[in-house]
Amino acid sequence: GKSMTGLAIPALLPPGASFARGSIRFHGEELTRAGPRRLAEIRGLGIGMIFQNPMTSFNPLKRVGAQVAEPLLLHGKADRRTARARVEDIFRQVSIPDPAARARAYPNEFSGGMLQRAMIATALVNSPELVIADEPTTALDVTVQAQVLDLLGRLNRETGAAMIFISHDLAVVSRICDRVAVMYAGRIVEQGPVRAILDRPRHPYSRALIAAMPAANAAANARLQTIGGEPPDFGALPSGCPFHPRCPLASERCRVEDPPLVADSEGRAVACWHADAVPPVGTGPVAATAAPSDVSATAAEPILRVSDLVRHFRLPAALPFGRRREVHALDGVSVTLARGDTLGIAGETGCGKSTLARCILRLVDTDSGSIQFMGEDITGIAGRSLRAVRRHIQPIFQNPYAALNPRARIEDIIAEPLRAFRLPAVEIDRRIDAVLDMVGMSPRHRKRLPHEFSGGQRQRISIARAIALRPALVVADEPIASLDVSIQAQIINLFTDLRREIGFSMIFISHDLRVIRHFCSHVAVMFLGQVVEHGPAAEVCARPRHPYTAALLSAVPELDKADGKPVILAGEPPSPLAPPSGCRFRTRCFRATERCAEFVPPLVRDAGGRATACFYPLETPAPLAAVPAS
Repeated sequence: GKSMTGLAIPALLPPGASFARGSIRFHGEELTRAGPRRLAEIRGLGIGMIFQNPMTSFNPLKRVGAQVAEPLLLHGKADRRTARARVEDIFRQVSIPDPAARARAYPNEFSGGMLQRAMIATALVNSPELVIADEPTTALDVTVQAQVLDLLGRLNRETGAAMIFISHDLAVVSRICDRVAVMYAGRIVEQGPVRAILDRPRHPYSRALIAAMPAANAAANARLQTIGGEPPDFGALPSGCPFHPRCPLASERCRVEDPPLVADSEGRAVACWHADAVPPVGTGPVAATAAPSDVSATAAEPILRVSDLVRHFRLPAALPFGRRREVHALDGVSVTLARGDTLGIAGETGCGKSTLARCILRLVDTDSGSIQFMGEDITGIAGRSLRAVRRHIQPIFQNPYAALNPRARIEDIIAEPLRAFRLPAVEIDRRIDAVLDMVGMSPRHRKRLPHEFSGGQRQRISIARAIALRPALVVADEPIASLDVSIQAQIINLFTDLRREIGFSMIFISHDLRVIRHFCSHVAVMFLGQVVEHGPAAEVCARPRHPYTAALLSAVPELDKADGKPVILAGEPPSPLAPPSGCRFRTRCFRATERCAEFVPPLVRDAGGRATACFYPLETPAPLAAVPAS
C-alpha cells in the first residue's frame, strides 16, 4: 500500500479506486472533496511527484526541457522565455551538466540517473511545499542511487520542502529520512524516528524486515531471517491483526481483535498487542540461525575457467552511409570458479554481467577468448556436444513472471528439461515431486498455472526447473532483484540449502554487494566490459583495492552505517559504444593520472588469489597529481 498511499495524496488514484473513508488535509484543505480544477492547481503548485521509472515517465517524442517546463506554462508561472531560463536553472540545481544542451535533448539521450534527475527537476520546478518520491531509486544502480539520494537530501535542505520518500529498502530510508512509517496490508503498523525503529523495532513485522537484510558484520552464509507464509491477499484479509498468520508472537487475541495504532510519549506509534514482547533484532524466538559453511573444497582444476573473453555487438549506423557502431560488452574478461564454490559477479547496469552469463551458457557466441567447463573447451562446440554440456549447466533468470510459460502447468515446466534429455516417464514424475519438495513447495501444486503463484513462489519454480537435471553449474542472473526483501532472504536461504544438498557450483549475478558479500565465496567486480577486481568475497568487501569497488561498497546502503558519507562518483558512466582509452574507470576515478589515460592496467594476481586492474590500488599511497584525466 505504499505507492497507493503516495498516489492518494494528490488524488492520482488508478481507475476504479476511490476514497471510502478518511481524510487528507494539505494546509488544512480537505483534498478528498476537492474538485478536478483545484486538484490540478495543488498538484502543479503545492505538491510535486517523483515517479519510480523515469524511462516510462517521460514522453519519448518531446524534448526533456519542454516536458520539465510544462508545469510552469500550464499554471501560468512563466512565459516561454522565462520557463526556458528556469529549466536551465533547475537543471543546474539537480547537477545536470550543460543544461542548455540537455534541455534540447530527448529522453533516449539521457542515462537512467540523469533522467531521474530530470524527473526531480520536473517535481521541483514550481517550488512545491511537499514532494512525494515513489521508489525514486529502485530502478537505479547503487552508485547512481547514492548520487540521487545525496541530491534529494541537499535539495530538501536548500528548498525547505517536506518530503515523503517511499521505498521497500529500509537501509535507503535510513540514509535520507527523519521518520519512517512501516506498512503492512494497507495500514501503518509502526511509525516513529528512523534510528529508534531501526535500533529497537516494536512491531514483529518491522523487526522481521530489518532482520531479513544481510548485515555488514554478519558471518558469511549465516542464515537470513525470513517471514513465514505469503504476503496477504487484499481481497481476503484475515480477521484481527492482518499480520497474525505470519507472526511468531501471535495469540488468540491477535486472531480476533485488530490492534489500533497507539502513540507513546516518545513520538512513536505501534499497532501490536505484544509490542513490549518483541525482542531486539538477532535475539529471541525469531532470531536467525547459522547456516552450514560453504560447501566448496578447492579443486586442482576449476569447474569453470573463462579466459580473455571478448564479445562486441554490432549496431547499424546512426545515419545513412555512416559508420557502424559496436557495443563493447566484454573486453578480455577472465574469471575462474572452483567446484562447489559460488562466484558473485557484481557491477552496474551495462557492465557486461548478463552478457558474460549468456556466453557461459552458450546462448551468445563469443568473438574471441575461451570458456573451459569441467576441463573441456566449450567455446566453439555445437550440436550434440553442446547439448551434452547444457545438461550440466542450467540458468535461473531474473524475472520469474517472464521466465515461466503462462499456459503451461508447473509439472510441465519442470519436466521440460527432463523430457529434452529423454529421462524415463517414471523418473520424470519422481523428480518433479522431489524438486518441488526441495524448493519448499507441495507436490499438490504441480497441476497449477504460474499466475496462481506469488513472485517468490514463481522464482522457486524456476529454481526447481534449474536443479531438476542435477546440474554441476547453475548460472543465476539477478535472481532476487525483482523480489521484496523478505522474499529475497527466503531465496538466498534456499540456495544455501540446495548447494549443501546437491553440491552444485554457482555463478550469482547481482548489483547488490550486500548479498554477494553474504552469500558468495568469491566475487568478480566488472566495469564497462572488464573485470577490475577478483578475489575472496569477504576480503574484497572488507578491503577493496580498486577505486570502483570501494565506490560500489560505499554506495550500498547499510542499516548500521546511516551516518557514513558515501563516495559520490563524479560525472556519468562512459558509454560502451565509445569506452575511454586506457583504464575505463579513469574518467570517474579520484586517483587517475595521465598514465591511466595512456595504458590499460592489467589484471594482476597476487599470491593470496586476489587480482586487481589498477595502477594505483587503494592499499598503495595516492599518486602525485591524482586528477581525472580527460
